[in-house]
Amino acid sequence: MLERATGTRHPPGSRVDRFVIQAKLGGGGMGEVFLAEDSLLHRRVAVKAIRPEHSQDPDFLHRLHKEAERASQLNNEHIARIYDLIEDNGQLFLVMEYVEGETLRGRLRGPFPLAEWFSLAEQCLSALAAAHQQGILHCDLKPENLMITAQGVVKILDFGLSRQVQHGDSSTTTIELTSATAGGTPGYMAPEVLLGSAPDERCDIFSMGVVLYEALYAEHPFRRAPEQTAARTDQRSQSARNTIKPPAGLEQVLARMMAKEPEQRYRHCSDALADIRAVKAGDKPALGSTGPGKSRLILHGVTSVAVVALLGLVFTFSAGRAGWIENISWLPWSTEKPAEPHQMLAVLPFAPAAQDASGRAFADGLTEVLAARLARPSLETVPLSEVRAQNVKDAKRARAVLGATLALQGSLQQSGNTVRVTFSLVDTRTHRQLNSGMITADASNPFAVQDRVIQEVLTNLNIELEKEERTKMAAHGTAQAPAYEHYLRGKGYLQAYDRMDSLAAAISEFRLSLQSDPNFALAHAGLGQAYMDRYELSHQPQSLEMARQACTRAVELENSGRPDGEICLGMVFNATGQHQKAAEHLETALKLDGGREETYRQLAIAYEGLQRPADAEALLKKAVTQKPQYWGGYKTLGWFYDTQGRYGEAAEQFKRVVALAPDNLDGYSNLGAVYIKQGKYPEAIDALERSIKIQPAAAALNNLGALYFYQHKYEEAAGAYERAAQISPDDYRIFGNLGEVYGQIKSKQEESRRNYAQALKLTEQWLGANASDGDALLHAALFAAMLGEDAKAEKYRRSGISVSGHDPQARLNSALVLAQLHQDAGALDELDRALKAGLPASEVADNPVWQRFAGNPRFAALMARTQNQRQE
Repeated sequence: MLERATGTRHPPGSRVDRFVIQAKLGGGGMGEVFLAEDSLLHRRVAVKAIRPEHSQDPDFLHRLHKEAERASQLNNEHIARIYDLIEDNGQLFLVMEYVEGETLRGRLRGPFPLAEWFSLAEQCLSALAAAHQQGILHCDLKPENLMITAQGVVKILDFGLSRQVQHGDSSTTTIELTSATAGGTPGYMAPEVLLGSAPDERCDIFSMGVVLYEALYAEHPFRRAPEQTAARTDQRSQSARNTIKPPAGLEQVLARMMAKEPEQRYRHCSDALADIRAVKAGDKPALGSTGPGKSRLILHGVTSVAVVALLGLVFTFSAGRAGWIENISWLPWSTEKPAEPHQMLAVLPFAPAAQDASGRAFADGLTEVLAARLARPSLETVPLSEVRAQNVKDAKRARAVLGATLALQGSLQQSGNTVRVTFSLVDTRTHRQLNSGMITADASNPFAVQDRVIQEVLTNLNIELEKEERTKMAAHGTAQAPAYEHYLRGKGYLQAYDRMDSLAAAISEFRLSLQSDPNFALAHAGLGQAYMDRYELSHQPQSLEMARQACTRAVELENSGRPDGEICLGMVFNATGQHQKAAEHLETALKLDGGREETYRQLAIAYEGLQRPADAEALLKKAVTQKPQYWGGYKTLGWFYDTQGRYGEAAEQFKRVVALAPDNLDGYSNLGAVYIKQGKYPEAIDALERSIKIQPAAAALNNLGALYFYQHKYEEAAGAYERAAQISPDDYRIFGNLGEVYGQIKSKQEESRRNYAQALKLTEQWLGANASDGDALLHAALFAAMLGEDAKAEKYRRSGISVSGHDPQARLNSALVLAQLHQDAGALDELDRALKAGLPASEVADNPVWQRFAGNPRFAALMARTQNQRQE
């Protein structure tokens, strides 16, 4: 009855706008599809008549217009184009490319021959990867939506009813979907979508995995009924498996695509495509970008690597700043599941009414203290510095970049003797405002403003403070309001810790605070941190000494049980290479407050300096286990694995960050760096370009330059390094990279020498404060060798090896120094040690400095041995 009524409405020969209906092609839940002739452009098109009940839904109409507009921008040979969305007599019609051929469903008369199957898989995954790169999901992949032409070209249909996935562009509007609104066919939908979760790229990957399995074996991979998909396991039909013999590794790839838990799937289609191609070529699949992963800490934000070819793959972290993630599976080293995921709150910078520097600093300081004070076991909070480093300004980016479930935003206005704070608490998934309020207080009483905002938020979240917590909340460290107001401004100025003028203002505010209350321990600790940050920028030893004095005074005065002074002093001793003293103070800080991520990071650095890597690893794993929703802990553990040459484990940790905080630029930059060390250049390019697209940073640009260098694209490498140097003009590793890449360009020899000289100057400034920094010593040795200062190079080399001889990167740098000094036997000895300690062969094979060793039998044997080990 319904079919006959619809048929009479659009019979052959009828018109829809300028399109003449020729025949009915099919139908589905959204409407019927007709073959039509475009009377204006004289071409055949497919016209989908949207069902009237959908056409009358305002929300549906708004979404359809947006999605059709986005889908029309897709320009890929394997995606059927969207031409137009028109209205005729009150009904909507989607005008699409007409594809002649047969649907995959029609072709599923038996298993696909392997050659055709690989062609199908590559075409589908490359098209999906292109769509995902544009931020568009399909959400209804099935054999009926794949058309195969007579020439074997695959076209994915129905992208006009696609959905948007959130990417790094903050201007993009994300439409939150549940299974009720996401569309899709149950037998091919990912389990989490059936259970109500919003779809992302992994949902399309799951559906495509089911489709490809069905094409390979000519049967659906799951025996259970479609409506039971959400509860299914990996128990698949064995009948086809008994007759089909796929290439080694292919079933693992499909299993990864169809994993029940989204965290266990590939994160990006490009990773699945790379593995399909690897299997086709007879190689072992990497089973890459799957779920949760971690990123890494480096003091001063970089890691040590060779200056020649890859002088410093830069890993990023915001010193003392971290973020938060959402639900993850339990950890591989733990026998217990973690507790249910807690709420994660991002406190966004409060906006002052007056945009003067003092007003902004006060608002920033208040925001940071609010974030710190709100943190408790049932409510994780993102440090304001991480919010700023990741350029998070709204709830949507707070969810994508930081993994936050809640966002607190507000403004601050001061008028005469009154200060007024307005705030709102937002659910980052639904964008629904959970609570809002306005607080008016005496401007001379900054304690009242802070405490009332905190109490309002906790009350709204049904968090009741214990007596001990209420006591701590009431303790501000000083009873003097002027001292606290200057302290807040000092904390605010510290947010711009990469600017000397801001650090000078912070130091001034902390000093004014101490004039009002000389015994204010937190102000002493803040002053010490400001001097530490100034040292990070200037490398002037006197800044370290002033930091030590301020932090020592903070420890002497601290009686409230807070660890700020101990952490501050531990950082000073780490920076000066006094790791035993650093460990003592940081262990005390850990006892005072086991929730500070900075304590774990700094203590791990101290343990590494004391040659206690097992203790460092155990400590970092403990931090992750205690806060399994906190991606900053994974980043730190990833850093640790990298310093130990455990690149596979490091990559897994970094992948957790980008899986759980998809727009985290540090996560992508760090992952790209490890991929380079593993020789996975296509994956590295993808990760680094994602990071730079989100926000250009010295780390990712430097890493991209290193990647170009390895590919002998020296002009491109130089351009990336130059951009990195502009952003980070005090990083000796970047200038060393510039010296090396210019050395490979005949017309740039003078620029090469000038950059090596600048790199050596910056390194020696660094060593002036910490003469036992093995990484800096070996880089100084390499720079000196490149400048022809052989005696200085050998002196630095010996000192560096005595400190960091356990590090494969240190051994590689030592080998490079000896090679430059033409001490070839010693260079090969050091290279042998580096490779045995875990150095990836790619860092040698693609480095032009070793080209002159190509005919050396011992060098050839070393590389052959490493290659055999990799294959094993």
